[in-house]
Amino acid sequence: MTTRVPNVIWCQRKKFIYLKVLLTDVKDEKINLTTTHFSFKGVGSIDKTNYGFEIEFSNEVDPKTSKWSIKDRYVDFLITKKDVTAKYWKYLCKDGKKHWIKVDWDKYVDESDEESDGSEGSDENPMNLDLNDYENFENVENSEEEEEEKIEEEKKEEVEEKKEEEKKEEVEEKKEEEVKEEEKKEVKEEEKKEEKTEEK
Repeated sequence: MTTRVPNVIWCQRKKFIYLKVLLTDVKDEKINLTTTHFSFKGVGSIDKTNYGFEIEFSNEVDPKTSKWSIKDRYVDFLITKKDVTAKYWKYLCKDGKKHWIKVDWDKYVDESDEESDGSEGSDENPMNLDLNDYENFENVENSEEEEEEKIEEEKKEEVEEKKEEEKKEEVEEKKEEEVKEEEKKEVKEEEKKEEKTEEK
């Protein structure tokens, strides 16, 4: 089945990236966040279409303190920047603009206006989001380590399988050797019988 790219909107503050994946009642979501990459997969409830994308951030983020939440009409992400003292990112993605990623003008604030904007929320919740139903990325923060562990496990399994195959081959070789030995014995027995017959 074809995977489509959903529309995404975003904005930022000194400490955070605010990102929305615009899908209604998304199902079977798979979300992966590392310090440099973000990937999303899900099924749209209206058209039952598979949606997904992967991006590399312009700069590093902190998965441990980032949050996300599924809403009725979109999926929300509040992603913490690793360097909270750095300037605003020029682009969300390291490779520049993407046509399906737009600015969230409803929450947009210019960098120079951030500190002076009295309508903004607290330092830890600058977009005034209701964070009660947001989840931490506890299940995906170690995704890189988990991938490495999976690779190691797969390697171990391959080694074990090879050992099993080698054992099977050894057993088969022994059986073949035994059969050959038996055949040799039978041939010798036949030769002895023939010799005895000739002597008679």
